[in-house]
Amino acid sequence: MEPISFTFGIVGLIIFIVTVVSIVKNPNHGGLGKFVWILVAFFLSILGSILWLIFGRGRVNR
Repeated sequence: MEPISFTFGIVGLIIFIVTVVSIVKNPNHGGLGKFVWILVAFFLSILGSILWLIFGRGRVNR
C-alpha cells in the first residue's frame, strides 16, 4: 500500500469518527435525525461530513 493512499484513508477515518461523535452529541436532532445524518456521513464520506458541518449542526450555543 502506498503511503499517500494510506494517509488519506486514515484522515478520512478520523474525519468520519469526529463527524459521528458530533452528530451523536448534538441536541438539535432526535434519534431518527441522527441516524439519517450518520447514514449520510457514511455513504457520502468526506462530502457527508462537510454537509453535516454546514447544514446539520444547527445553532451553536456559545
